[in-house]
Amino acid sequence: VELNVGGQVYFTRLSTLTSLPNSVLGRMFGHKRNSGSPDLARDNRGRFFIDRDGFLFRYILDYLRDRSVVLPDLFPEKMRLRREAEFFQLPDLVRMLSPEE
Repeated sequence: VELNVGGQVYFTRLSTLTSLPNSVLGRMFGHKRNSGSPDLARDNRGRFFIDRDGFLFRYILDYLRDRSVVLPDLFPEKMRLRREAEFFQLPDLVRMLSPEE
């Protein structure tokens, strides 16, 4: 599957996108999608377009593949990545990225 996420191009498997069926991506690309739902947006090259942070999406894909995410040392975008995880409805990733109390 070819994706354009915020201008960044990604190639991944359908099984990766649908690995968590209750997530936003699982519902967008899953086989049980409503036949009456609107078509997914595409860019001018036919890639599925998702209007989110393209840089941070790599970590969303990593999580979908491995159920874990490895961030670089001193990663300054942790809270923004948490917001992306909330948008894509990935509650376990949100918990992983939440500040420890």
